[in-house]
Amino acid sequence: MKIGILGGTFDPPHNAHREIANRALEQFNLKKILFIPTGVSWQKTEITKYTLRYEMTEILIKDNNYFEISDIENNLQEPSYTVETLKKLNLNKLDTYFILGGDAAYGITSWKSYKELDKYTNFLIAPREGVPNENLRNIFPFEYQIIEGSYLDISSTNVRKIMNSKENLDNYIPHELIEYIKDHSLYSL
Repeated sequence: MKIGILGGTFDPPHNAHREIANRALEQFNLKKILFIPTGVSWQKTEITKYTLRYEMTEILIKDNNYFEISDIENNLQEPSYTVETLKKLNLNKLDTYFILGGDAAYGITSWKSYKELDKYTNFLIAPREGVPNENLRNIFPFEYQIIEGSYLDISSTNVRKIMNSKENLDNYIPHELIEYIKDHSLYSL
């Protein structure tokens, strides 16, 4: 069974996460997408509590039968590393597709034991505006396929900024997720 893996801090999760997952499902004939919220990030110092990010991700994906969520990185003591998560998942490489944005693809050589990643997964890269696809061939160390579609210029950082500016969020995250964020007083809402 072909499985896509979409990991991240999901702080907060947003419509671009969902759209990229949908595109990957359709374009690569995947049977499901496994969303994996990061436990303790090795890259970011300030992130929202894991349980809140997990619950927000559940809200984002709840209406899609092809989406699942995993708590495999729910270790609050040590940083989460993709290579360790892939080892724990113990999936067949031929059927495993790791989904990442163009910006993350550019930085993959900074990831812990990045050279081992190719043992466990294939790679699908979603283009990001300002990150030229043509340069990926020179930078990304593994074979990959591009997730086709228009640029989705939504990031969790931008969503947090928009929340603080009181701009309408409906184009960025589902209304139910906006209510959850308000109810839990996240991101200064």
